Amino acid sequence: MLKHAAIGSGISMWCTLIALCCVYFAPALAQTPTQPYPSKPIRVIIGFTAGSNSDSLARPLARKLSEAIGQQVIIDNRPGASGNIAMELVARAAPDGYTIFSGPGSSITTNPHMQEKMAIDVMRDLVPVAPMGQFSAVLVVHPSMPVKSVADLVALAKKKPGVISFGSPGHGTGFHLGTELFRVRAGIQITHVPYASNSPMLADMIGGRIDMMIFSIIVMAPHVKAGKLRALATTGKTRSEVMPDLPTVAEAGVRDYEYTGFHGLFAPAATPREVVEKLNSMIVKVLATPEMRDYYATQNVEVLLMNPAEFAVKVRRDHDTWGKLIRDEGLKSAN
Repeated sequence: MLKHAAIGSGISMWCTLIALCCVYFAPALAQTPTQPYPSKPIRVIIGFTAGSNSDSLARPLARKLSEAIGQQVIIDNRPGASGNIAMELVARAAPDGYTIFSGPGSSITTNPHMQEKMAIDVMRDLVPVAPMGQFSAVLVVHPSMPVKSVADLVALAKKKPGVISFGSPGHGTGFHLGTELFRVRAGIQITHVPYASNSPMLADMIGGRIDMMIFSIIVMAPHVKAGKLRALATTGKTRSEVMPDLPTVAEAGVRDYEYTGFHGLFAPAATPREVVEKLNSMIVKVLATPEMRDYYATQNVEVLLMNPAEFAVKVRRDHDTWGKLIRDEGLKSAN
């Protein structure tokens, strides 16, 4: 009897404690429902240095997004390995929409094909959120080159295979692959000269130590205007607003040629769909404003408005296109 009484007393004590806890914590629980997204600062990790193209596009967007949503959007530069360091940080972050990657499409669409080993599978471990914008480039030659048009350049390259040199800011970069695509579509042989950074590359281009290159319109425009370089064509599907008098490469006779790059935002793959869609909606509203469109235009970037599904299709298409070029032309090993 005493034993049963003790057991009953113990159970009664635990029931009393549970009841007291419920009474004590119930108000707190009632006051802390699941917070709507976003309810805290968002960190945007950029795989390149402050002042880079990626940085100059992301910072104004982050500032305007902060104003629009009432939460801080913090830029965190983590340069290195063509964006791989930043992408790995994001892929391994909590999939809650508060850590996202910002960078050029080449980090996602070409790095997996160009590099032997990557710590993550970017197509599996990251999910496309929203593009920021797309850009074309310009094909320039040194004025000492005896060519006035794309047709002249192609004819000279066919007459002297492998003699004409072209520079790029690194093996496997978008500008390198854009030029390799030009080589393939034009049916010519030209020699790649990769550089570790833009400054020596531009110095050699202006100095005539390399013959041609495909590079940023915004960077090249002042040198073209000053007569230090000769522009032959732009690389997009349509003519550039910065150099409207120039034909596109395709208009100039190289069929099926188009090179456009893009910058975009990506989240960890397990991020809930509703969070991705909410983030996309907020970004699209900011990018659609005249202020952002005008600013991006000064950077030769056309605002690109897509929902996550549309953006995912574009990313996959570019990934497959560049992968085929890299495999078919044996571009994986540095040349």
